[in-house]
Amino acid sequence: MVAEIIFAPAKNQKSDINKEFVEEFINILAHELIFTKFQPIVCLVTGDVVAYEALSRGPEGSIFENPAILFEIADELNFIEDLDMLCRKKAISNAKKLALDTKPTKLFINIDAASMICTRHDKGRTKSLIEEFGFEIKNIALEVTERAFIKNPGLFYSVLEHYQSQGFSIAIDDFGSGSAGIKLISETSPQIVKIDKFLTENIDKSTKKQGILKMIVEMSHKLFSSKVVAEGIETAEELITVKELGIDWGQGYLLGKPSTTLESIPVFVRNRITSHHSIAETNEENFSDETKVGDITSLNVPVVHSSTTVGTLIEMFNKNRDLLGVPVVNVGVPAGLVMKTELFAKLGKQFGFDLFYRRPVSYVMNENFLTVDVNQSVDFVARQVLLRDFSRLYDVFIVLKDGKYYGISTVHSLLERMTALKIKYASQSNPLTGLPGNISIKTFVEKQIKNGLDFACVYCDIDHFKSYNDYYGFCRGDEVIKRTACLITEVFKLSRIGYIGHIGGDDFIAVIHPEEIHELCTRFIKEFDDMASSLYADSDIKNGYIETLDRKNEKCRYPLMSISLAVVVSHENSRFHSFLEISKVTAEIKKKAKTIKGSIFLIDQRKD
Repeated sequence: MVAEIIFAPAKNQKSDINKEFVEEFINILAHELIFTKFQPIVCLVTGDVVAYEALSRGPEGSIFENPAILFEIADELNFIEDLDMLCRKKAISNAKKLALDTKPTKLFINIDAASMICTRHDKGRTKSLIEEFGFEIKNIALEVTERAFIKNPGLFYSVLEHYQSQGFSIAIDDFGSGSAGIKLISETSPQIVKIDKFLTENIDKSTKKQGILKMIVEMSHKLFSSKVVAEGIETAEELITVKELGIDWGQGYLLGKPSTTLESIPVFVRNRITSHHSIAETNEENFSDETKVGDITSLNVPVVHSSTTVGTLIEMFNKNRDLLGVPVVNVGVPAGLVMKTELFAKLGKQFGFDLFYRRPVSYVMNENFLTVDVNQSVDFVARQVLLRDFSRLYDVFIVLKDGKYYGISTVHSLLERMTALKIKYASQSNPLTGLPGNISIKTFVEKQIKNGLDFACVYCDIDHFKSYNDYYGFCRGDEVIKRTACLITEVFKLSRIGYIGHIGGDDFIAVIHPEEIHELCTRFIKEFDDMASSLYADSDIKNGYIETLDRKNEKCRYPLMSISLAVVVSHENSRFHSFLEISKVTAEIKKKAKTIKGSIFLIDQRKD
């Protein structure tokens, strides 16, 4: 049945809207030509899909397939309310068709605040639709953007109050994109806060973004008991960083693209989520055993009890000019920290000395101090230090061993050791790609062998690279190597092991978990082939080869680049005893793989 559409253009409608666009849009509404795609939202602790967001699209191939254009023209034509309700209806009905109502997951639906005051729609229509299709209201989360609040705060609050009274969960979408910020969530107390993808993008490289996100997480959890969702996760580094920051759920292309079906996340992504080690920790462990914070811990720093007087503490600082801070430890458990500069600032105020001198240290100690485990990596600890409030950035931090006080360390010691490690790492890395070289590779693989761990070595060799390098030049050849390195890192870092090395030339290695071989190798081959095709001239792509002169000055055709992956597995039924042994077997597998046309991966099948 075709719906009746009454064209009532907005007073501010632009005169230059294409007439064909108007007709097509009206036709979409009249015939309900809205399609729904579902994007998974994933728990960053378990790796399980906890929800799907319904994303509305116009007809495929149409300009209205782009939701931004779809809603922009709807707004111009005064049909935003009609479109919004149609999108809700389609989202719920399509979710029903996919049996989402039978799954232990939520359905996220975007709503437009303006539809709430539309006289053409009765209140309670969304609730009726949900009940009609057999969903429980508790399993529905309605997303309202922060931008809606900025545009019309009164309407925004009325929308939230209306839906919360009906039992819906409320999600604030695009949080951090506007200026409402803390005021917004403090006055609405939403069940879910979705972080704008701007803050997620390259968060692994931005300590400022990490600090902002840490603040949002703590505020949402402690004050409002809200779940926090990071949107726009596209790289392994972003995924692990938001996970380390305490983000509850994640959403983005890495975890799953929008689809007309209910997609689950890839196994290797789940493995990366459930892995206990961060990428940074793995990188440090890959080339050195000397990266623990215990190695830069001072053990002879004096400590005091919380009942010790401030006067005694003053004497300790005066006797030891190099003493920056003193831990307060009660029965082996840290209770506080007193920094010298902070203490003397308090004493320097009027009556400060008289007020505190005879008081116990508990009156002046800071209870918000950082503790780290003696076995944590220097890199990981550095990240934790940088997430502290700026006023506490240069405080000493307390090191624990088995949950008890062990010693303290300083930011200076941390930076000193990190610099030394970076120099060591650089000396063992390939100068072109910056990836670990042969020494580091050998050290890491033999560590896996020594510890009796299950792992797979994936040797990557670019086929026909030399002919490309000769034909297009060394600069283009170097670009291939660097782009391949980036691609290998991007894909294989998703492994729960995720070690990447550059053997030399066009040869690389990835060490991953055996369970991840098929998914990761398949994904890498697809993405390498896509990348390789973009590196040739159109004429070469059309021909399927490049033609150049050989050493005899004769024309010769060379195939386009592909990738050969030789996979060697060390596990319970087939243990290797040295890196050399693995290298020999890999050479055999690689030789066989390179005889096969096109990109391929071959797995060594031998058993003990």
